Amino acid sequence: MDERRKGMAAIFTVLFLVSLSLHIQYPIFTPYAVALGATSFFVSIMMSVSSFANMCGNLIAGPLIDAFGKKKFIVVPLFLSGLLMMGHGIASNPDGLLVLRLFNGLVLAFMTPACFALLSGYAKNSHQQGKNMAFNGLLMTIAHIVSPTIGGYLVELVDYQGTYFIIGGCILITAVIGVMSIREFEPITVYKKEQADSGGLRLDKHLLMIYFVAFALMYAQGTIGYELPFLVVEKGMSTSDAGKLFSYIGVGTLVIVCMTWINRISALIRTMFGMLVLAACFYQMVVPFAPLSLSQLLFVVGIGLGILFPAITTLITEKIDKSKHGTAFGILSAVFSLGIIASSLTAGAIRAFISPYFIAFIVVALAITIIGWQGIGQKEKSIVSS
Repeated sequence: MDERRKGMAAIFTVLFLVSLSLHIQYPIFTPYAVALGATSFFVSIMMSVSSFANMCGNLIAGPLIDAFGKKKFIVVPLFLSGLLMMGHGIASNPDGLLVLRLFNGLVLAFMTPACFALLSGYAKNSHQQGKNMAFNGLLMTIAHIVSPTIGGYLVELVDYQGTYFIIGGCILITAVIGVMSIREFEPITVYKKEQADSGGLRLDKHLLMIYFVAFALMYAQGTIGYELPFLVVEKGMSTSDAGKLFSYIGVGTLVIVCMTWINRISALIRTMFGMLVLAACFYQMVVPFAPLSLSQLLFVVGIGLGILFPAITTLITEKIDKSKHGTAFGILSAVFSLGIIASSLTAGAIRAFISPYFIAFIVVALAITIIGWQGIGQKEKSIVSS
């Protein structure tokens, strides 16, 4: 195996292990915070502050990564994150847990863009780059499936504190693997016949519509991520049962990811269909209209998410010039974080009065209306031009 292949295998291993380790805490963070004395609204603040720190870190990470190299911004955040995760295990109150989560979100904001930039550099051409990203998406989906179940069982074996020490230890081991195995290569150079426009990204109404749909998608996902763990507290479920519920979402997403033929369908049609699926699921959570169990419903939610993520990114690439993809996807990452922040804060503030699932349904329904208007406008434009 040559150095390039070894480096690519190393970065895939690091991304998979980090995703596996971090997602282990999905079903356990909320009950752990409640056990330390946190209210439901304070839990929402803790979940939001991590996304906010991550968003701020992403905005400043890019230039630093280019200036000082990618490997440093992978292994250093991993070592810091491992220690911070272990710190979760010795937290004695919600305030300490909030500070730990804030700093963990900030340090990991540097790791993710560095990993993807390095992964892009391993490809010899754009086709191979696409294959690398697709394979990474498959690995992340598998991690999302198995990690919540692992987390649920770990709590039953070693309690919350022991689980966080295990998570931290796994991340530290991943950091050591990164130090020993990751190699940097020059990124792909794209030659253009004409110099791209040097101006900033023009946010026309169609692009703004797509960003709102992306916001609605993450608002929906954030609502589920906030609400499901409270089943452990309110319905007396075990943490292993909560972990299985998160895994059903991952299984639904994996089914769609494996159906590569779906990508041949128009991105706009896929986006509208995926949003319709999510809207139906959230309406079902508020006003049941179909004989579906919670696990079956979450599986369908996973299908909707699996359709939407690649469709939205494709819509963006169709709307803007290649020279501005970096800026566009940077904004998309910020929009994703805003969706998580808004959903967590809203759910924590209103769950005593109204179902957060209903608000998520309204947000998704509004996004369907907006993307529908865009589709009608494109159809009328094509009819006029013909």
